[in-house]
Amino acid sequence: MLTLFGTVLRPQSPSDCRVLPNMVVRIDDSGRICEISSASQVPAGAIGGDGAWILPGFIDSHLHLPQWDRRGIDGLSHCQWQEKMVYQAEERFSDSATVEKLVNDFVSGMIANGTTTAVSFGSPFPAATDKTFEILEKRGVRGIHGMMLNDANCPVGLGQKTDEALESAKQLAARWHGAANGRLSYAFSPRSPLTCSEEMLRGAAALSQMLRCYLQTNVAESIAEEKALRDAYPDNIDDLDLYAEMGMLTPRTLLGHGVFLTRQQRDQVARAGTTLVHCPTANLFMENGMMDYVAHRSAGAKIALGSSVAAGPDPFMPRVAIEAIQTAKALKVHAIPRRSYPVLTPAEAWWMLTKGAAEALGLASRIGSIDVGMEADCLVVRPEPWIAELDPQEQVSALLYTIAPEQIEQVLVAGKQLVAE
Repeated sequence: MLTLFGTVLRPQSPSDCRVLPNMVVRIDDSGRICEISSASQVPAGAIGGDGAWILPGFIDSHLHLPQWDRRGIDGLSHCQWQEKMVYQAEERFSDSATVEKLVNDFVSGMIANGTTTAVSFGSPFPAATDKTFEILEKRGVRGIHGMMLNDANCPVGLGQKTDEALESAKQLAARWHGAANGRLSYAFSPRSPLTCSEEMLRGAAALSQMLRCYLQTNVAESIAEEKALRDAYPDNIDDLDLYAEMGMLTPRTLLGHGVFLTRQQRDQVARAGTTLVHCPTANLFMENGMMDYVAHRSAGAKIALGSSVAAGPDPFMPRVAIEAIQTAKALKVHAIPRRSYPVLTPAEAWWMLTKGAAEALGLASRIGSIDVGMEADCLVVRPEPWIAELDPQEQVSALLYTIAPEQIEQVLVAGKQLVAE
């Protein structure tokens, strides 16, 4: 049994983030939280202690694993990024030694940045995807991952034969979905309608439904892609209309970006129970635009946060959350006339990083909060000491804006202490 001691951060809802000082959190041998109580002093052998905080582990709901070592390369348009970064990064995954090194580097980066659950796109190579899952299992992190699917308009070596790719993805899902005591899940991952035939899109949707897996792709990400999609699918109004026709709008579907969704489209996503993944750092880094988070939230859509590495240059999820707040503020103050509604708050940002993301992923019964019965995906951090002198809601804000990766002392997934090797 492990014992943690510190101030517990407990995001309850978008408007309620609680701060509980001097708490003892006990984790049983199954990796679940079995007791939470207050104490006047640090128990013997406890991890943390005075000045420590206990946070739910961060959830990154959208990133591209092969691009881990391509972060921060600025100055490319969306199309140039696809050609020079995305495809070249994935081509390397035909080599098993590269896969071994890069995936381990990625996992170490996850741990160092406090990300306990990552939803990631892989490469179009089945062997590399299989190896990725093996490493995720061995290193002890929680992951939702899938082989990239694309059978049209791709460079030689990355394009797939439709039936073979779907069969490989089906076999990978059968092996890995729910593996490692539920830590690992499979996501069917069509790149985009521009690189996938209708057969590939329909097949991915059907398999994800049949096997109860996730389905992930992008929606309304850039003006250039939206225009190209209308040219490629003239019978469809937009990509969301196409996804609905293909059977892709489900409660287990994750749609990244959503920068240009209209009010009608937001309502459609909300009705389907589909999750939108807000990637504010990538949207600005690629100069694609700013997603209107408040409008999406008001429509009732489920929303999670994604780093979108490497188009998003920063893997540290609190900084991604801060960018979401700043984007919402920018849309508010620069609107004509200036808008008056409340924007995303630090309390809501913490919720999106943890319990809200877990709800969006259908995992809230297992992870996302520090509560009895939950699997212990949590962090022990040591922020600047002056934060403890503030009132609770000021603490919630100051912690979000000042926390840094180097302040993370322990990372636990299902009660197991992980190491960034």
